[in-house]
Amino acid sequence: MKTSLGYEHPGRAQPGTNTVSPRMRLLLYSLLGLGLVLMVAALWFAVARPVKVVPRIKPMPAFLLEDQYGLPISSSDLLGRLALINFTYTGCGEACAAQRQGLAKLRETLRESGQLGREVIFLTVSFDPERDTREALQRYAAQLGADRETWRFVTGDPDELKALIGGELSIYYGKPDAAGQIEHEQEVILVDSNGIFRARYKGEALEQTKILRDIGMVTEEMGSTGMMRQVYEASHIFLCYPPD
Repeated sequence: MKTSLGYEHPGRAQPGTNTVSPRMRLLLYSLLGLGLVLMVAALWFAVARPVKVVPRIKPMPAFLLEDQYGLPISSSDLLGRLALINFTYTGCGEACAAQRQGLAKLRETLRESGQLGREVIFLTVSFDPERDTREALQRYAAQLGADRETWRFVTGDPDELKALIGGELSIYYGKPDAAGQIEHEQEVILVDSNGIFRARYKGEALEQTKILRDIGMVTEEMGSTGMMRQVYEASHIFLCYPPD
């Protein structure tokens, strides 16, 4: 009877044996450990929310309007600085007094802190172009002590205004009544230096502390680099928003 002797080739695994080398096993365990660390870190970040951010609502719609000096101003002209934008008409008297005073106070606070013009500008959009001529807008700006470098007053074609304010931004305003008064929602919006709509502030009286807080948070975020930029991006992913 002929007996066959098996020969085991060096380095070749036999069927049914474990083919994972110690080095590969170490690599798999390392990857598993890293995954667990990342999972725990993500869970901690979502719960602790160590860095807060102001939401990114949507890109500011493109527009082309005309200021109180007849100069064109577009959405791209706002890039590079934060912009506080309100929507009104110069004939709005006592009903708009609180918002006017609030904007003037915000402007003065930002001027004192050195942020006005350098980091933040103001834009007032009139939805009553028939009455708000260049001369009317200039008088209105003078009453508020505004200058053309930091606070511009603009208006434009009625249809384009309606598409921008009532359509894209969902801010209601009606038609002038017999006395020239216009019913409207009083809102101020914050747009960041990349042209992203970040916050809206409703009501006649403006919450100074909240708006200044948001300006500070957005300014810090926009100026971040390297690892901190990634931290801010993670904060947006995990919806790490400040309380209203």
